[in-house]
Amino acid sequence: MKTKLPYWMGLTFLVFSGPAIGQTSVELEEYETRSLAFSGHIGEGTEMPVTFCLNVENRSSGHMGWYSVSGWYQYDRHKKPIALAGIYANQLTLYHFKQQEPADTLVHFLYDDYDSYSFFDMIEKYHSMEGFLEKITIAYEYGTFKNSTVSARTVSGEWTDGKKRLPLRIHRGDMDVLQHHSLLKIKCKGRDFQVNLKALGLPLFYPGDHSVAGYKVVGDKLRIVLSYDRPSKAYALGHCGAGNESGFLLLELDENGRLLRMEDYLMDSCLLGLSSQPGNMDESRERYIVSYGDAQRFLVFNSETMELKWEEGD
Repeated sequence: MKTKLPYWMGLTFLVFSGPAIGQTSVELEEYETRSLAFSGHIGEGTEMPVTFCLNVENRSSGHMGWYSVSGWYQYDRHKKPIALAGIYANQLTLYHFKQQEPADTLVHFLYDDYDSYSFFDMIEKYHSMEGFLEKITIAYEYGTFKNSTVSARTVSGEWTDGKKRLPLRIHRGDMDVLQHHSLLKIKCKGRDFQVNLKALGLPLFYPGDHSVAGYKVVGDKLRIVLSYDRPSKAYALGHCGAGNESGFLLLELDENGRLLRMEDYLMDSCLLGLSSQPGNMDESRERYIVSYGDAQRFLVFNSETMELKWEEGD
């Protein structure tokens, strides 16, 4: 069964003018950023502006997108850094402790004990630690604009010393300290442009999940085939926690870098029960046998034309 991912006709990507070059090239650049600086203000007004600087320390053993952080924040008026330790797991929880021991417990996930607690009970313990001098929680809020049906996502939070509570306003639209970047860098018909795979809604867990299988200019379009092999889900425990999803992605762009078409050819899936094995191969055609229970069909990849198509099996 061919699975089509959502796509957007006429989606515009960042375009850079470059020298006239006849040669076409497509490269995938992947990297992680593990630090984040952002600003905000504490209280109802704007009299207490603050700046945060956070760094990723360790990933959670049970979820690829959850991790511990360390760093500091300061009141911009005084510019005296206040040490922080915290965890990102659906929300960002930060603490300022007097002693180093509870900060080390948090940063190194020392509460992890699968014999005594469920994974989510352990995560809740990190979000609910005691003995802090200050605690800051930052989370996404979802709602709609006044008199509108347009939904919006904002970032806000709360500061407390255990006695007093004050609102915290954040001056950015996300709170992802750990970010994975996958950029297709393309030179085509004298133009340079980039395609951000994250903007296509693709799950990005680790560098190396995607690779360029090939590309070809067809008329006024650029056809790119990516192969992928990525974890089935971010939550690493339970059903398909160690599973993988693999296949090909076909992208078709116009000469200005706008996405015209995207199709997902899924061959292996723990979640859907698909498995594949190589079939007949030659210099320009790769054939894969994809099985689902007792049913089979064949995926043919033409590496000369960059075309993918399904053929039904017996």
